[in-house]
Amino acid sequence: MRRALAPLACLVLLAAACGGSGSKEQEPPKTPEETAERFLSLWKERKYTEMYDFVSSEAKLNIAGDKFVERYEAITEEATITDLDYQLKPSASPGGAEQAYSITLHTAFFGDIAGENSMSLIQEQIAQPTTSEDKAPQTRKEWRIKWQPSLVFKELDDRSLVHFFTRVPRRGGIYDRNGKELAVDGSVAVIGIVKDFITDPETTIARLTQASGLPEPEIRAKVQHNQPSYYFIPVKTLPYGSPPEEVQKYRDLVDLGVVVREETQRVYPNGASAAHVVGYMTEITEEQLKDLRPKGFEPGDTIGAFGLEGSMDSVLAGERGGLLATVTPEGSIARQIAEKPSVAGKDIQLTIDINVQKKTEAELGERVGSIVVMDPRDNAILALASFPRFDPNAFIRGLSAEEFSALSNDPRQPFLHRPLLATFPTGSVFKVVTLAAGLEKGGFSTSSTIHCPPVWTGLGEQFAQKNWQTVDRGYLTPAEGLMASCNPVFFELAKGADEHDEYALPNMARSFGFGNLTGIKGLEEAAGIVPDPKWKQDNIGEPWYRGDAVNMGIGQGFVTATPLQIANAYSAISVTGVLRKPLLIRKISELGGTLSQDFQAEVVNPLPISPDTLDAIRQGLGLVIHSSGGTSVSAWAGSSVDAAGKSGTAEDIGFGANHVFFVAYANRSEPSILALAALETGESGSREAAPMIRNILEAYLGGALVNQP
Repeated sequence: MRRALAPLACLVLLAAACGGSGSKEQEPPKTPEETAERFLSLWKERKYTEMYDFVSSEAKLNIAGDKFVERYEAITEEATITDLDYQLKPSASPGGAEQAYSITLHTAFFGDIAGENSMSLIQEQIAQPTTSEDKAPQTRKEWRIKWQPSLVFKELDDRSLVHFFTRVPRRGGIYDRNGKELAVDGSVAVIGIVKDFITDPETTIARLTQASGLPEPEIRAKVQHNQPSYYFIPVKTLPYGSPPEEVQKYRDLVDLGVVVREETQRVYPNGASAAHVVGYMTEITEEQLKDLRPKGFEPGDTIGAFGLEGSMDSVLAGERGGLLATVTPEGSIARQIAEKPSVAGKDIQLTIDINVQKKTEAELGERVGSIVVMDPRDNAILALASFPRFDPNAFIRGLSAEEFSALSNDPRQPFLHRPLLATFPTGSVFKVVTLAAGLEKGGFSTSSTIHCPPVWTGLGEQFAQKNWQTVDRGYLTPAEGLMASCNPVFFELAKGADEHDEYALPNMARSFGFGNLTGIKGLEEAAGIVPDPKWKQDNIGEPWYRGDAVNMGIGQGFVTATPLQIANAYSAISVTGVLRKPLLIRKISELGGTLSQDFQAEVVNPLPISPDTLDAIRQGLGLVIHSSGGTSVSAWAGSSVDAAGKSGTAEDIGFGANHVFFVAYANRSEPSILALAALETGESGSREAAPMIRNILEAYLGGALVNQP
């Protein structure tokens, strides 16, 4: 049932329709037709008190004015009536006491409810207003309506109530790329007690404590409750998929008053794994109920509130159905008024591989940060790890105020989906953009050599900048500059691009996807910042200096990005040379598996670089790992995969710590996996993040993550 049945006198109905009286004083109706017209027009205008004035004296003995008004108002809410149209029918004998009419009730939930009805009228002597000079009260005959409940709904009588029965459809499931359950409506065993069935409370307490593992005082409080003795008091909900023998041990306690109920709940079989992606459900608020009540919701219902459960709620939830019917005082359905079938929710299959997800989360451990794993061939997301996390099952069980407060006030922000919403200075992983801008706009070529000294003075001695290494690396090509992550090389590349056009480096960054949303479907994300002369003037109130471009060239200054933006840019570099939107939702299917929608990664733009420039970037990323002069050669020594990648360490003065990154793809000849780690605090991407990425790539390409349970 949708809600408890309202008392007969409290059920209601609203109105609005075709014709209606104004608010000015009107002459009393002189015919049955005029009275019927006036009554219906007042109903349309929701002037229920004035409608009551046209009810016959005899009918008023059966319903008081305030109850009459309450009933119309209540049925309006129950039936979700928003408006009405009516039309009087020609009378077989004009001036007769029976008036037929057609009426259409427009409802928010059931659509139009149309019907034919009629009302009986009677002439009554009505007292007229008098003045002090009048010697005797004046009366006149007026037509009044023999009101009865069937004038609200033809199916309604004096004993019946109007009730809306909600039919909640199956909620669609969320599955990984291999069909493994991430979020489903599942049957779970709820263990409880019924006091009426307990003959030996102490034995029940002892045996249930032993079986459940819960504290004895908690079990005792359940057994000794003050609720009605026939109530089912839940004690423990077993996890979804619990083995039959686990359930059976509670069924064996039936003689002690222990009862096992099967209930359908939203379950998340993988707990906290991929929680930020999948999301959770919460009870609707009073404010939400205002909009959702006409759709069949009632207090206590739940809706998707975070992640895909929230953003794809309308797809997953389907459409609620319902039955509007009259109900006898005993609670049985008497007559059907209207019906709307429910529509099952659709299933969503993701590109996520839950085995890769769990491996990625294990590698991240309890380091605050994130890891993104993609298949660069189709730009599909394989994993989005974020730490700290939360268990969405806790929201179904019900979080206490203390538990929710602990999560909400955790300074590490467990609800922040770091791969998509945490924005950082990018550090050296940004240098691929600077290399592209320098070669395409800065006057450099792939064979150009640029000096890599310990101190760079390209903007003058007063603006000297240190390299991260204290040795002179000599002259390096742009690819070799990437290999060594030499800051002076990228200072020169950024300076050259800026001398050509102050927007050259910012525009190149945008073409790699920085400063814009990636366009991933279903999840909230941040755009980050790509500064340029206009941005700086608008936001900082200062002009653009060459030093801004130089600083941006090594991923410092005002530029910020999300881990997903960085990974997506490298995905474009690794295989196609084309920037695409990351693919997370693979397909949406109807109940039964019929395909409804199939998705592919959408093209954003080709990278505006020549094949030679793209080859130079790829060459440099390979040298990072495979050359003796590469920054990460030691981290990848002896690896079973042929990877290319880049480390990064970004200073963040406002944050008060360095952020570290490592991104890599493998195998270089035919990349099928790319992973990026972004640690919120650290000292070296090569030492701290690279081992995580290496382990993920090796496990994936080595087949260790295939067919895991």
